[in-house]
Amino acid sequence: PIVYSKCNCGSSWTCTQSSQGMMVGCYPLESLLQTTLQCFYNQSCIDSTNKFTQLNISSLKTSQYQMNTTIQSILNNLMVEEYIINKSYENYFNQCAPSSCSYNYMKNYQGTQGIINIISLYSGLVILTRCLSVVLIKLCSYKSNRITIEITDQNT
Repeated sequence: PIVYSKCNCGSSWTCTQSSQGMMVGCYPLESLLQTTLQCFYNQSCIDSTNKFTQLNISSLKTSQYQMNTTIQSILNNLMVEEYIINKSYENYFNQCAPSSCSYNYMKNYQGTQGIINIISLYSGLVILTRCLSVVLIKLCSYKSNRITIEITDQNT
């Protein structure tokens, strides 16, 4: 196993060695993520690394990221320098000039919601049936107990 500054690649995969912010280590990806932008701000450092590759590279201009910012933290910020949100519905309608505007609203029911609806419907029908049965029983009782007076005409 390779050893970097008393760190053995056989026991740790984060072993790295720095040279002007550029990291070299056991695994290229881990080394790249721990690398800082320090070398990329220095033209002489870029020129020294350019011996291995024939790329036309110039030093970076300043940005929100400092020289000691790691590539990992830049990737965590999705490499975004500045995120600007500009919502203007007025500009959208002026540019697109739609003749009409409509939208659809779809409501998806889940299984539990359907079961709850069925139970609620059943409970409501039970309560309605109990109320109506009481009224019907009283009505039937009233009709059956109603006394009818018959007037009979007895001519003697």
